[in-house]
Amino acid sequence: MRRAPLIPALLLACASAVSAARFAGADEIPSKESFGALSDPDPAVRERAAIALGAGGSAAIEPLVVSLGDSDAFVAGAAIASLARIGEKSVPALVTALGAPSAAVRAGAAIALTKIGAPSRPASPALVRALSDEDAYVRWCVANALGAAGGAPTPVLTALRESLHDADEDVRRGAALALERLDPAAWRRAPSWDATVSTIETLVPLLMKEQHVPGVSIALVRGRRVAWSRSWGVADAATKAPVTDATLFEAASMTKPVFAATVLKLAEEGRLDLDVAIPDAGTLPSQPERLRITPRMVLSHTSGLPNWRKGGEERDGPLPVVAEPGSRFGYSGEAMFALQRLVERAAGEPIETYARRTLFVPLGMEGTSYVWTPDLDARLATGHRENGTRLERARYRHANAAYTLVTTASDYARFLAALLDPAGAAPHGLSAASVTAMLKHQVRADARDPIERPGRAKGREVYWGLGWGLNTTADGDVVYHSGANRTGFRSYCQFSPEWGTGIVILTNGLGGGELWTRLIAAVGDL
Repeated sequence: MRRAPLIPALLLACASAVSAARFAGADEIPSKESFGALSDPDPAVRERAAIALGAGGSAAIEPLVVSLGDSDAFVAGAAIASLARIGEKSVPALVTALGAPSAAVRAGAAIALTKIGAPSRPASPALVRALSDEDAYVRWCVANALGAAGGAPTPVLTALRESLHDADEDVRRGAALALERLDPAAWRRAPSWDATVSTIETLVPLLMKEQHVPGVSIALVRGRRVAWSRSWGVADAATKAPVTDATLFEAASMTKPVFAATVLKLAEEGRLDLDVAIPDAGTLPSQPERLRITPRMVLSHTSGLPNWRKGGEERDGPLPVVAEPGSRFGYSGEAMFALQRLVERAAGEPIETYARRTLFVPLGMEGTSYVWTPDLDARLATGHRENGTRLERARYRHANAAYTLVTTASDYARFLAALLDPAGAAPHGLSAASVTAMLKHQVRADARDPIERPGRAKGREVYWGLGWGLNTTADGDVVYHSGANRTGFRSYCQFSPEWGTGIVILTNGLGGGELWTRLIAAVGDL
């Protein structure tokens, strides 16, 4: 029950305490009523008391610290604001509060230190310790507090860089923002190659264990050439066969950029026009809008088709146009599958045959294939669930341009290297003009968030080119694509045309999505 008659008296007492404190000096002890009001059953009374005690000086600090753990968030917020108002004199008590049993008190202390800003710098050693707090919200508040304190002592920078590996996305972003603020010059420099490799080698085994991912294979591109590769774990949890550089993983949706290169290769040969509507082959809907869908729309995901039709594409059931073709971004595997039919007619042969002859073999991607064959079976990894248990292996007997590619990390990295250096890949890769067209912004993908990366590779907006996602950054676009098949595979790749670097990450576990997310959040742009 609200005790309305008591509120005016308490507010008057608080106001009197504020006036007295202002008159007599910052350390004047506020009235007993002001302190007592912090325990009132009515949260509105407690909130107003916490606000009033912001003028109470040193004597008000300890009661306000206690109020950081108040069950009412507005009361805790008022206590935080008052402690920040008291300022530097609050810092010792807030340092102690960082070790309080209550996570709410610890978080409140970090927020108050953030608001205090530079005068809170003596709290930095305690904040560094608090970056390992068991509560993710506390760690996030602490990262922000370190950024607000300013200065860039080595222990602070080291601790924040370690927090770029944190399991929580907000903590990683908080650490990145703090580092950007504390050491902007270093934040814009290219990362050390040796440090990047060391981070990968250290972090991958930890993330594999944490996310129950049995096997991982990674390849790096540097100087527009494949420069490094390594594999970890097992290809199959049952057989314990080790992952090697020759192990084939499902690329999942990373099939799409390879298919886009195939389409552009045909366009170079004059056998396909990106801006002529796909003719009816019985694979597109009967709606009139289908007659306006072009290969360019398909590759930029503006076809208006859904990602997948109800019942799957295998039965060739009804496939509606769900948006005006060319009007907006809408990711669609179905559109890729429809375009595949046109590509095979234009090429006069199956997509696997054409791609192998014109791209895979010439670029040294001899293990890469759209379809399963007995010869490849012994090299195939098996997918696994989130808990690391084995899933039934998929054997794709029919090519699908959206998801059936199997490849090695090194093979796919050779594909990236050919895009980064079209002159060096000629005549087997795409021409420089085709690569430029492929990486041109076609549509803004407002529904997509930038991939989480630190430093100069921090994403801003997301666009889509022809087959690729494009994250704008302060230093140019980072080109990327991910993959996720229900058969137990997660994959990711990115490259920078500006810097000539790239990375391919292939995993055989459903936890691999979190693995690559955390790894890229740590290493950024290479």
